[in-house]
Amino acid sequence: MFKKNILTASKKRKADQAANEGDRLQAKALFASVCKLDPVDVEAWAKLSLIEKGLGNYPQAENCARRALALNPKLAYGHYALGQALHSQMQRVAAIASYRAATALMPDLADAHYLLGLALHEQGEIADATASLRQALRCRPDFPEALAELGAVCLDVGEVEAGLDKLQHAVRLQPTHLAALGNISHALRLLGQNQEALDNFRHALLLAPHNVDLMAGLAGLLEKIGQTQEAQSLVDKALQLDPMHVTSHLVAARMERGTHSLQAAVDRLQSLLQPTLPVDLSAEIMLELGQIHDQMGDASRAYPLILEGKRRKAMATLNGDGNSGAYLARLARMRQLATPALAEMLRGQAQQMALSDAEQVETRTPVFLIGFPRSGTTLMEQILDSHPRIQAMEEKSTVAHMVNRALDMLDERQGSLTDLRDPQLTELRQLYFSEVSRHISLQRGNILIDKMPLNTVVVPLIARVFPDAKFILAIRHPCDVGLSCLMQNFATNAGMENFFTLEDTAHLYAQVMSAWLHYAKVLPLNYHRIRYEDLIEDVPIESQKLLAFLGLPWDEAVLKHTEHARQRGAINTPSYHQVVQPVYQRSKYRWKRYEREFVDVMPVLQPYIEKFGYA
Repeated sequence: MFKKNILTASKKRKADQAANEGDRLQAKALFASVCKLDPVDVEAWAKLSLIEKGLGNYPQAENCARRALALNPKLAYGHYALGQALHSQMQRVAAIASYRAATALMPDLADAHYLLGLALHEQGEIADATASLRQALRCRPDFPEALAELGAVCLDVGEVEAGLDKLQHAVRLQPTHLAALGNISHALRLLGQNQEALDNFRHALLLAPHNVDLMAGLAGLLEKIGQTQEAQSLVDKALQLDPMHVTSHLVAARMERGTHSLQAAVDRLQSLLQPTLPVDLSAEIMLELGQIHDQMGDASRAYPLILEGKRRKAMATLNGDGNSGAYLARLARMRQLATPALAEMLRGQAQQMALSDAEQVETRTPVFLIGFPRSGTTLMEQILDSHPRIQAMEEKSTVAHMVNRALDMLDERQGSLTDLRDPQLTELRQLYFSEVSRHISLQRGNILIDKMPLNTVVVPLIARVFPDAKFILAIRHPCDVGLSCLMQNFATNAGMENFFTLEDTAHLYAQVMSAWLHYAKVLPLNYHRIRYEDLIEDVPIESQKLLAFLGLPWDEAVLKHTEHARQRGAINTPSYHQVVQPVYQRSKYRWKRYEREFVDVMPVLQPYIEKFGYA
């Protein structure tokens, strides 16, 4: 026995050295020899399992881990190794149980906490995934893999800036962390920084020219900004390297949809739907399939796919109970702030406001393009931005920053909007234009159009900060709006969390538009209402009305908005495919094909159907 122990100890040292140097085959041979010489060496079986996993021999890795656990059921590394073997075979539920067993036996095993968080994230258990990843970082604060995965989780739940911070921290620790680099580009795209996202993708591909995840990510961004030739080339290359790469197929299907090769896109996406897919990817595929079937006119196939896609999207993005309740609470509070006292103050205020001399920005009051998502605001924005005297800014958080600061000011004294004083209003305007300057270089003399549909909710505060503000209210048939919001794969945030079911969508629509009708009745607002259906029927006439409201002369450039949209580049809304096409009628009253699905929500929407002239 003594001689055998000396021999196996020497082999294990050599095996560990080979594994550390990356020579897995030598390490495997040595650990296998140890297991043959001493079949009850539990450590050798556990390490052999990890080596087999690293070589891609997943069933063998599972067998070795189970041998180790048969010898010692309380071996944390045995459960950890078994979890990896199961995880690699897409047996996530079983892998999660093994990782949990490992962390229960060894609470400071950072790698097990990290892999548990990864598996939970893939399974759509966001709150538990977050907790596990945070525990991994408590065990090992400078853990690039855990930071990168936690950053990815943050992106999924709409915490984009927090996610970007964690991803960048991971890359500082490990500059060649490819998954983190790819997700940094994703975060930059979500923030509307498309050129920076492209540059980051290209930098990452220089580090790993054959990485299919990076190729697919870059192709997806290129497709979105209309550079389809390069996108197709990247997708083709990625699928040559990995014919089963799901994200590459998803991008390819979107390009097929763009060229109206709809059946080819359906066939491609249908082949991807496997039970082992991570929940977020399966949600994307189902939503894309649902939209394609809708485009093909097949509502009976489209609707179940949309509902299941949204169910999975909710699983993949909601951290705990989400923030939709907090969003509705803010809406209710803002409605309470629209008082007769505020209306009287607005009427009495001077029309011109002085900004501080230090503020080197355009001081002209912006025009706010509001309404409800999927009401045609992107088309209106593109038309307006085509005018040489207008600069339109799409869906940036400029107003949100101002609102958060204003509510902080009010919370200090539980005050109302009438309590805000001139220094505070000046601060809020400065904050607003500071945020604007991050996204657009506003030319003096031009009119800024700030397009964010759900800024409808905070109109009272906008009016208090900018008493001379003009508002463009976009209206579309409430049922078409509800259906379109349900169908879209929106990035997750507190407002968008209300679009996972048709019932919640209809409820939010009623809350927002009821608030608007209250604001318009109580406050002296300067607004122009435009219906999407009227706009697509007669773009020149409705555009003339818009420009007249803004005090601008007619310019034929607005009729070339489709060409302008293509030249402008990426459009960071779900409408990007539509606005680079000539105006079409097929989305008008699309909800009629889904009429039976609206039976339960029609009582909620009917008052607004009547108020906005669709009865």
